Amino acid sequence: MRSLKTRSRRGFTLIELLVVIAIIAILIALLLPAVQQAREAARRTQCKNNLKQIGLALHNYEGTTGLLPSMYSSNTANSGNFSVQAQLLPYMEQANLHNLINFNIKLQIGCCPGDVNPPLVAAAATVLPVFQCPSDPGPHTFQIKSGTTGGATGQIFTYAGTNYHINAGTAVGKLYDTRLPSDGILWTNSRVGFRDITDGLSNTCAFAESVMGLQSQTVAAPTNRNERRRSYINVACVWSSSTVPPTTPGLANGYTTPWDPAGFEAMTVAISRGWAGQRGAGWIHGREYWTAYNHYHPPNSLIPDMGTCGNGIFGSRSEHTGGIQTVLCDGGVRFISDNIDLTMWRALGTRAGGEVLGEF
Repeated sequence: MRSLKTRSRRGFTLIELLVVIAIIAILIALLLPAVQQAREAARRTQCKNNLKQIGLALHNYEGTTGLLPSMYSSNTANSGNFSVQAQLLPYMEQANLHNLINFNIKLQIGCCPGDVNPPLVAAAATVLPVFQCPSDPGPHTFQIKSGTTGGATGQIFTYAGTNYHINAGTAVGKLYDTRLPSDGILWTNSRVGFRDITDGLSNTCAFAESVMGLQSQTVAAPTNRNERRRSYINVACVWSSSTVPPTTPGLANGYTTPWDPAGFEAMTVAISRGWAGQRGAGWIHGREYWTAYNHYHPPNSLIPDMGTCGNGIFGSRSEHTGGIQTVLCDGGVRFISDNIDLTMWRALGTRAGGEVLGEF
């Protein structure tokens, strides 16, 4: 009989195995940023498409009514009611959701904030991806505790947030008080049409991004970059005039914003009663800190915003690297760099400022 010779198999040595693992780790390290960039590019594209839909809806609304939607268009009052976003729903293939909203009743009962009016609870909590930038980690819904004034019961209500806010102007001087006409495209019960945007539809912003705020209604002073971008200075809620419409703009202490934002924070902290979050907390609500923005701060500014009873000065910020996305009044979506000249950025916020714009 022939003897069978066994063949020995040579395996990996420990050193070879470690080398292979090291090579795989290096390849993963090289590949991961590329994957992350590809994902962010996809998210940024989706964000752009969201703004395109909003811009198209705005045009269809204006084409139908002859006017742009305004803040607090239902029930003339200094307190907020339904947002521009809510009014655009039928023009965004959201007719069914729009039909759930009775615009003839108040959104909230009492304050501050109030209870959601029972027929509107389901609509207020409905998350709409078209109103949310996929690059922003959220929160995408907010648990808001109502007050106990004017019939409010102190319950917790769910609101679905939004990243896309409408242009309420520069907020320079006392133009932050949008109970009276602003230099933007809306204010309380405004009646602005495209014909009134004499700077040109391609030179005026309609909507821009804003990051979601913090879940808590009252927060401690921000300690890091993320918190500074997502909270605002809560100032004393005392207006020069409480009539509808007011006879005198601005806060009773004569608060006027400086032209240079560098002095804004110190000036505002001096009249602060603390800090607050919940920026963009509810797409349905026509309060500025939830659904509007200003061109006072440059894009992605680390200088905190200012708010009082829903009104104030709120900047445009995003989770995209290097800038924010906007939709202009002509429907075009533009990416605006963080480094844009402040004068030009503010010119993009005015409807009839007469500024001459170059490339941006």
